[in-house]
Amino acid sequence: MKKLFLVPVLAVAMLLTMAGCNKILDTDNPSHTTDELYNSKAGLDRLLTDIYSKLRDHYNEGKIQYWGTDLYMAAEANPDANMFNAYDASFNSTAGVVGGYWNNLYKMVQESNIILTRLKPDWEGVTQADYNTMVAEAKFLRTLSYFYLTETFGKVPLIKEEQLQPITEVTQEPEANLYSFMIAELESIKNVLPVKSSARGRINNAAVLQLLGKIHLTRAYKPFKVATDFNKAASYFDLIIDDAGKPYELLPNFASVFDENNQNNREVIFAIQYASDRNYNGNGNPLQKMFGFCLTCFYPDMFIEVQKDYSYMQREFWINPKSHELYADPSIDSRYDATFERSFFINDPSNADFGKLGLYFPVWNDNSGDNKGAKEFISFKTNDGKYRWYPQVAAYPDLANGSDRMPIVKKFKDTKILWQGGGSREAVVYRLADTYLLSAEAHLGDGNPGKALQRVNDIRRRAAVNDAAKPLMTFSSVSLDIILDERGREMMGEYDRWFDLKRTGRLIDRVLAWNPQAIAADNLNENHLVRPIPQDEINKLKGLDQNPGYIK
Repeated sequence: MKKLFLVPVLAVAMLLTMAGCNKILDTDNPSHTTDELYNSKAGLDRLLTDIYSKLRDHYNEGKIQYWGTDLYMAAEANPDANMFNAYDASFNSTAGVVGGYWNNLYKMVQESNIILTRLKPDWEGVTQADYNTMVAEAKFLRTLSYFYLTETFGKVPLIKEEQLQPITEVTQEPEANLYSFMIAELESIKNVLPVKSSARGRINNAAVLQLLGKIHLTRAYKPFKVATDFNKAASYFDLIIDDAGKPYELLPNFASVFDENNQNNREVIFAIQYASDRNYNGNGNPLQKMFGFCLTCFYPDMFIEVQKDYSYMQREFWINPKSHELYADPSIDSRYDATFERSFFINDPSNADFGKLGLYFPVWNDNSGDNKGAKEFISFKTNDGKYRWYPQVAAYPDLANGSDRMPIVKKFKDTKILWQGGGSREAVVYRLADTYLLSAEAHLGDGNPGKALQRVNDIRRRAAVNDAAKPLMTFSSVSLDIILDERGREMMGEYDRWFDLKRTGRLIDRVLAWNPQAIAADNLNENHLVRPIPQDEINKLKGLDQNPGYIK
């Protein structure tokens, strides 16, 4: 019977290898491996890159990342949505999402442990630099895994060595100990790796500093906080921002950050790599299809399936219509139109109006009724003030008039794939604008609101549509909620919103002010600040107890 930790993975569905010619983390798909392979540098290289591949599954679990927050919501009231988005009373430990999430992260821990246990600096072909680099990467990836395990589940087992036999009994480590371990791990590898990655998709020192700062920042809100946490977090973020060599810079134009022909740009610190070859791409990067609607399903007489025109969209994660109102004045904030596609031109050559505007959504605060001559015009709200964009969900009065049609998120658009194909673009995990906003939060917590305000205004001035708009985009004061709002505008559709709200202690308040499904369920409480530990693991492992408030 499977236990939590298994002997080393002997057959891997998808491993990664380094392709030196193009310096991109590329993929390999061997038919099988043996345990003996992991007693060589070549074998551990392949195992390390398999851990990188598991980051795809980790960040692509949108029910953990997006549902149950202020900015995103579910389109339907199905069992998963009821639990993870509405936090209703059915939320329980058998939810399939948590099992897969837990298992993937612990596989990353176990594979990291294999590397850290077996790798020796005196192996043939292993230089001291090789050894230091591989240890640093494995420690980073193990720490990243424990960060998400701890923030998702609370007290979890801390396993630091390779497990050659299945584990039947565990101890759940207190969160304070887990945080001390994570910080010590990253401190031990600080400044080991280059500040810029040696190849796209590999961890670098800036990513180490970013995660180290984020862990200090998260602990700063905890009961077991250390007095210097905010200060240390700010110092690590500022090391990245203020590096005299300027290895990372905010691009002058927000839209260029997400130009698919400008990937791995100077704002990107760390990104998960995908490829155009479906044999090595798994299911691909799903971000390009997550936030929209099936245009060709609703309007088959106007729109045909051409990826370069309109991305294939599914019912996955809806942007809460209220999120549009975060962009207080879209006429001066370039991020609104860089994020959302509002105009859809007829691309079916058999339609008599080929090339004309077929579907149009006005800017959210445009009440003029001007339809721009579109065949179909959908305003933001109805005449009685109800939202028209996004799902029609009769159970929730504010969405009873929903159209199931809305501006799609276009910042992740992928024109170089086939319709319904797996996305080939990189998935950005850390970028410098995120670092600026984390720095602002840390400085605010450290009692330095002036520096916090400077960081936020740097982001807002970059977002201005032109120089004349920059003064209009400048704030005069800053607060934690202002920073969270700014994160929403800057990073719409990007990762970690649930974790950002939990970290700052704003999850419950903001969800109950924004998310109509959670409001209707009226069940969100402090117990939901951690998710249920998978019941299957509790059944297998002595000493693993369920988090309070979750039914079995």
